[in-house]
Amino acid sequence: MLWAAGCMLSTLSVYSLCMVMMSLWLPGMPQRSELCAPVSLVPLIATPAWMEWSKASVERVRRYARSITVTVWVEDRWSSGILVHRQGQTYTVITNQHVVDFGENYQVMMSDGKRYKAHLRQSAEDEEDDLAALEFQSTEASYPVAMFAPSLSLVPGAPVFAAGFPIADLSNQQPQFHFTLGEVSWVSNRVLKGGYQIGYTNLIKKGMSGGPVLNRWGQVIAMNGMHAYPLWGDPYIFVDGSKPNPEEYKVMQRSSWAIPAERFLKFVPTADKIRL
Repeated sequence: MLWAAGCMLSTLSVYSLCMVMMSLWLPGMPQRSELCAPVSLVPLIATPAWMEWSKASVERVRRYARSITVTVWVEDRWSSGILVHRQGQTYTVITNQHVVDFGENYQVMMSDGKRYKAHLRQSAEDEEDDLAALEFQSTEASYPVAMFAPSLSLVPGAPVFAAGFPIADLSNQQPQFHFTLGEVSWVSNRVLKGGYQIGYTNLIKKGMSGGPVLNRWGQVIAMNGMHAYPLWGDPYIFVDGSKPNPEEYKVMQRSSWAIPAERFLKFVPTADKIRL
């Protein structure tokens, strides 16, 4: 009863709650609207969206994220990638260009531990974006591919998940899957160099580049690529050469940054069939 009442309080407006209390505590008294100040749509309790999720629903998203997030090996170092397309026995994985720049020998390791030799797929698309696509073939097993949703229409405060394989300890050569919850901090209407537009609060570590950012339904809305407080350089430059103002810079610096699905779907062979 108390739990139900708490849920009810979190959704009732001040005005409607007043009317309910009058009917419960003062039977026979006419419910005159002038006795209650009409303050509609004002929640009494501001409940973060993620608190409404059950552990089971979060676990479902985590398991799904694990099934579509792969380890991308470039020579002897790893990062992350997303399974985005399958055609027959051929799979497409997207990751960041800065991930594949470290070498020319690529392998993709799946959630079942199997490794596949991959090759870099050339693209005639915009080479300014920090995006790359790998292809590999699997004759032994079949794997799920990502579902997508738009991210440029999101607003700050929208809850998001992020996943990948951080490099926490270079002495440990076994990548460990990392899954974290945060929220959107900024959706920029201007594109940063590399194609970045989505700022979010999730803790992104080195090695998680190329991993997915997902909404509460498990749909991929963006791709990790830049962690907060970068150690070198100035990545906060828009494609037109302009820079953010000081206040914008502070928000950008404390946010992780991702490339929206609307930009990286150009690497998906059937992207014209996907409606965002």
